[in-house]
Amino acid sequence: MNMMTMPSQADTAAAQQAVTTLRSIKPPTGPTGIRLAAPDGASEVEIILPAEALHLLVRILSHMANGEAVTLMPVQAELTTQRAADLLGVSRPYLVRLLEDGTIPHRKVGTHRRVRAVDIAEYKRQDDARRRKALDALTAEAQDLELGY
Repeated sequence: MNMMTMPSQADTAAAQQAVTTLRSIKPPTGPTGIRLAAPDGASEVEIILPAEALHLLVRILSHMANGEAVTLMPVQAELTTQRAADLLGVSRPYLVRLLEDGTIPHRKVGTHRRVRAVDIAEYKRQDDARRRKALDALTAEAQDLELGY
């Protein structure tokens, strides 16, 4: 497994410039050609990207521009319990409880549990929605009680 590395200052600056340039053009709705050139200008190539790939590229570059490391994985990838817990920002024992009580689907390979990345993403989406709903309820209650929020 590749170790995650933080972008260097040079990478962050290059990403900021790329994001600014890409956001200045009208968002494509279909395949889009982009031109890539070597820094020394010795070689250049044009490639056609699907619109979604270009949107993902902008999102990746935005994270890099903020100095954040980025990891990509296929949604069907299977994760260890530690990797899944890391992605959710929870402890491994807490994740194992979620797996054992059936909250998140998993399978066993020998004595080891494996979790699909897509199932982790779905759990996170649902958990975020539950949190937003609870926060909205608390905000409404604070407003009803005129607590100044």
